[in-house]
Amino acid sequence: MANLYSKVQEKLIRGGGIAKPNQFRVVFPDLTGGIFSSDFPVNFDRSTLEVLCNNASLPSVTAATSQVNGYYTGSSYKYPTMKMYGDLSLSFVCDANMTAFKVMNSWFDRIFQEKNMFDLKERIPDEMTHYPQRNRNRFTRMSYPDDYMRTIIVDKFEPGPRYNEQGRSMRYFFTHAYPYSIDAVPLDAGTAILMTATVNFHYERFEIQYEDARKNLLSTTNNIKSSNKPPTSLAGAMDNVKDAFSGFTDTFSNLF
Repeated sequence: MANLYSKVQEKLIRGGGIAKPNQFRVVFPDLTGGIFSSDFPVNFDRSTLEVLCNNASLPSVTAATSQVNGYYTGSSYKYPTMKMYGDLSLSFVCDANMTAFKVMNSWFDRIFQEKNMFDLKERIPDEMTHYPQRNRNRFTRMSYPDDYMRTIIVDKFEPGPRYNEQGRSMRYFFTHAYPYSIDAVPLDAGTAILMTATVNFHYERFEIQYEDARKNLLSTTNNIKSSNKPPTSLAGAMDNVKDAFSGFTDTFSNLF
């Protein structure tokens, strides 16, 4: 049994260790222009959405099949006819300004060319009893798909031996994506808990870029200025701390 454990451990080490589900990053590379122009009702930085995204469910992929019955052979078989993709689901932590929730709702509204009736520059008084309302006989004009469809990228990476190392193993590219549903966000007068908003996306297809996390970690390690020799003086120790902190800040800035 001990020999079996050693073999499993050896295989895992060669594979870079065990994959951790909390090591990921969601990127919105082209969340600008079009419906996200200067008249977009929410001022936001796309890196804010990337930081606030705390959960991403990688979608499933299945094959639609048809069945052929062999009347003379007494058997049947199925053959694939179409590639089908599951939905992409992302959850965002809500900050005090509800930034992610505002952005996703505004993105959703722009699909139907609906602009916010309340100008954020002019606050509606709390004592006001009559609020502006939309015409009940209005009609909806859909936006052009190119105006609201965007690319979403999900990176799966693993941490390295040191805090400023990481190796990416897979990168998902979701093309022509747009939000089609925003889950209800409960408000509860009870115990305060972390408030999140879950958004579901439709997309045309996804492509996967496969990378070698072990190779990426190795290349990152070779580029890090570090020394295995212990410092011989206080000045040398301070230099090591300075180099380590510099590597940490460089890596942190690259993440966002």
